[in-house]
Amino acid sequence: MMAMQRLVGELMPYEGSRIKVWMEDRSGEQQTLPKPYTLFKVEAASDGTQLLFYFNKEQFLSVPVFDEKHTLLEQTPTGPRFVSHDEQSQLHYWVYFL
Repeated sequence: MMAMQRLVGELMPYEGSRIKVWMEDRSGEQQTLPKPYTLFKVEAASDGTQLLFYFNKEQFLSVPVFDEKHTLLEQTPTGPRFVSHDEQSQLHYWVYFL
């Protein structure tokens, strides 16, 4: 739970920022293209296992949170990005902050 609170705290400064969201399916299914949004807010789901990235008051993307090896906010040469790798479902979630 502490890691979840830390992640929410690290992501809150990006509320109001433009983001691109991409979900990558490693099981061989068709890939989606990154989609642009404005990040309205970030909060932890009530069960404490997912982060909710809101695009407006009602629409959100629910992203599972794992250990620090699989879920992290990282700095890259092109800017910060949030990644979460769900190995069981073979889904990888990417949120790029523009």
